[in-house]
Amino acid sequence: MKETLEKEYGGAMSGSANEVISSIRMAAGKSSAARSLLLVLAVAASGGFVQSASAIGAGDADTMFNGFNSAFLVNGNYYKNKINGGVFDEGWTGAIDIMIAQDAFERTGSTAHKNLVNALCTTFLQKFPPGYEWDGWNDDIGWISIMLARGYLITGNADLLYNARVPCFDMAWARGWDTQYNGGGIWEQQPDMTPPGQAIDKQALSNNTMGKAACLIYMGNHDQWYLDRATQIYTWVRSHLYNTSTGQVYNGVDRNGTVNTSRNVYNQGTFADYANYLYQITGNVMYYDDAKRALDYVKGPSWYNNGIMTGGGTNTWSDEYARALGHFCRDNRQWATYHSWAVANANAAWSKRRTDFNITWSDFTQQTPNDNNIITNRFCDAAAWLQFTPVSVPSNIWGRHTIVGMNNMAIDTLGLTANNSIVGLWGLGPSQNQIWNFSQNSDGSWNIVSQSSWKALDVPGGNPANNTKIIQWTPTRGSNQRWWVDQQSDGTYKIWNQQSGGSLDSSSTTTNGTQLIQWGWSGGPQQRWRLQ
Repeated sequence: MKETLEKEYGGAMSGSANEVISSIRMAAGKSSAARSLLLVLAVAASGGFVQSASAIGAGDADTMFNGFNSAFLVNGNYYKNKINGGVFDEGWTGAIDIMIAQDAFERTGSTAHKNLVNALCTTFLQKFPPGYEWDGWNDDIGWISIMLARGYLITGNADLLYNARVPCFDMAWARGWDTQYNGGGIWEQQPDMTPPGQAIDKQALSNNTMGKAACLIYMGNHDQWYLDRATQIYTWVRSHLYNTSTGQVYNGVDRNGTVNTSRNVYNQGTFADYANYLYQITGNVMYYDDAKRALDYVKGPSWYNNGIMTGGGTNTWSDEYARALGHFCRDNRQWATYHSWAVANANAAWSKRRTDFNITWSDFTQQTPNDNNIITNRFCDAAAWLQFTPVSVPSNIWGRHTIVGMNNMAIDTLGLTANNSIVGLWGLGPSQNQIWNFSQNSDGSWNIVSQSSWKALDVPGGNPANNTKIIQWTPTRGSNQRWWVDQQSDGTYKIWNQQSGGSLDSSSTTTNGTQLIQWGWSGGPQQRWRLQ
């Protein structure tokens, strides 16, 4: 990224309530009134959110994202670089703009948001086509690769994954990874493309973006080479640019080994998100601990005045921190620890918005000026904080779980990763194949995605028949991949499909490898699940 960056310092639900909600859910696909009543009842019965109300409201994330689009979206398929004029925001800045739409999709699971992400990514490649060898800044390539890989994971558009890999990550890795100096690491700007007088160094910015991109690519294609690159880069960053005692991520290191210990919130956020991805992929708790320290370093009292993001005269790119915080809390059920901190920033951002567009610049302590020449990127920070900050502390259904039947058999990918692969039952044990991540859609339903295959639990075609075999498929957020998760009076959960109405059923098996099925709800022990 350019010199501008370097200037920034940087309860259980009762049975009767459950039955009422279940009946409303069956009608929710047909009636908007039923859907609204469902959400009200779910909140009242503690199904979705509990505790700790905040000043931000349930619709404010939508309002700010809609305002962001109203201000900057052109023809429904690209973002311009500022309100005045219609210049396409290309390169790394355009990639960061698109990530806000991806954040919105993560929150809602909306088909409209998915279609928008696909249009934005496709148009980006048309208006700013590869190759990018002319751009010597490897972090620029990293941002683009991240955006495209996330786009693939959201849309399933294989062209996005190809372009995240070949002209982006593969190219930057081949030219950028260097062992002659510092024992490894990726150049921030390629030495032979660095103008005289500018620093030649290896920064957290280039290494963390490229490592995070490698994680996302691996999640999309299961190519071990990308996971190996992700862990290789991470090992170097951890030993050269990360303080394992304080959690600070240093800015960079030059060829002589001199470390630039300046701090930037975007480095903290990108590193924490990178570490959390590796924890989700591998289950290695070191990555979890590193991510938490990096997040806590920013949250601590020594940085921002009263904990609120300030622009320091330029952009903070605190959207990367908000993204990392949201992912970490969602995946690891840590919102009780960080919610007040996130809400303080979301509230500050919301209170300082321009009310004509409902957008806020990157300094949450100052009123956003009515200046239509401020670059689009300066409005990404607040938009991301709103997308990732829940109004109240989410329930503990969110995040990583092993799904265990009453017979102590766990739902297991059986080590399979291909679409249409079976999902089976296996004796409970410490296995990444038995870890599933629960995230919620705006209608209150849940997505259940494997942390080993990165595929979703899926009822093929939404088939309502008893004994239908459950498969795993690339996440689409379709109704055949959406699940209601209802706590029963004994603390177990009924998990049933939005489209088919069938409940997950273990067939009371104790045989490893037996395929998971759905069956109409009977309330028997074979349909009751523990989340642990």
